[in-house]
Amino acid sequence: QGDDFVNYSIKPMARIVAALKAKHPTTPIIAFPRGAGEKYVGLHKAIGADCIAIDDGITAEWAAANVQTGGCVQGNLKSSHMVTGGDTLVAETRRIVDALKNGPHIFNLGHGITPDADPENVQLMIDTVRAAR
Repeated sequence: QGDDFVNYSIKPMARIVAALKAKHPTTPIIAFPRGAGEKYVGLHKAIGADCIAIDDGITAEWAAANVQTGGCVQGNLKSSHMVTGGDTLVAETRRIVDALKNGPHIFNLGHGITPDADPENVQLMIDTVRAAR
């Protein structure tokens, strides 16, 4: 709520990133301010990270227009697709790759893989990403 996001998420991440960059200036850093929603805008600069990981609470299209303009983004596929698989997994994977194709993007889930994920669905996702690029 309000300043809490900045004070308890963004500022600590910025301090951590600054300390890491001071010791390892060439090491790329990905920050994941989970659940940021519209507050993802401007976080590359605010945090100092090379890449911002995005969850599935925003669309890839919105991220392309509002977040990827600041640098690399990572993520966005709903973890549940690793359980359900099928045509929906393929379609969503393709949609995300297409939406984020005009800038730096690391394909990944929006937030972690769950224990009930089917390894065959993980492979399907990987194969779909490789075919789409």
